[in-house]
Amino acid sequence: MEKKLVNRFLGAASALYFIGTAVVAQAQTTTLPFTPTMTAGGTALVNQQVLANDDGSFTVIGAQQGGGTPSAPVWGLTWNLTLNQDPSILGSLTLTNLTSSTRNFNLAFSLPVLSSFSPSLFGGSIDATLFDRNNGGSATMAPIAISPSVYRGTIDGVTVLSLFAQNLGCGGVTCSVNSAEDFGLPGPTEAGPAVNSAIGIFLNFSLTAGDRVTFLTNFTVEPPAPVPVPASLPLLLMGLGTLMRKMRAAV
Repeated sequence: MEKKLVNRFLGAASALYFIGTAVVAQAQTTTLPFTPTMTAGGTALVNQQVLANDDGSFTVIGAQQGGGTPSAPVWGLTWNLTLNQDPSILGSLTLTNLTSSTRNFNLAFSLPVLSSFSPSLFGGSIDATLFDRNNGGSATMAPIAISPSVYRGTIDGVTVLSLFAQNLGCGGVTCSVNSAEDFGLPGPTEAGPAVNSAIGIFLNFSLTAGDRVTFLTNFTVEPPAPVPVPASLPLLLMGLGTLMRKMRAAV
């Protein structure tokens, strides 16, 4: 049942995030030409696979355990993220609390931009699905008390977007529950500051013992589209130029 739910939500997220973007036709295994920051707590995440996509983005895939000792890890994490230096970060992350108590977790992803621009437009989203993985009869995922929300979108290290300031919980053996929030999408549409070096996503939350949460997340930033020149303006300017020449000739 859990597997079917995961597949359903991953499929829905793919439709949500990739509509209107370039479809990857033939991704090729490669190395990243830039260095993103990817951490779980104080542990650096190591990608197991990097794919170059036809639209210039890169998909990074991995699975890792950490936070404790090799024989007794605190968390298990899998990820599948698409990074584009235009810039945007989107994809899926699944974290499992491998301990017997509620724990706090933070996941941080920072992407260097291809070039700086000002001003900016941004938008983001988060979709969270919680599972009672250990058959304990309930599961809870919540923002940490010192944090305003589970999700934060950052520009040059400064939070510009906070989402999911809510608890997510379910009751019953092998229960599951889903909730989502977005802002500035489709688009992006929300006016933002200059982008000089990097954008990022920071996820900060608590998770009950033995349980699992899957995040489908997105943060996109881009410069505003240039204002199009009215089609009639060149004709108007030509007409004014002709009129001025005739006036000068008549003097």
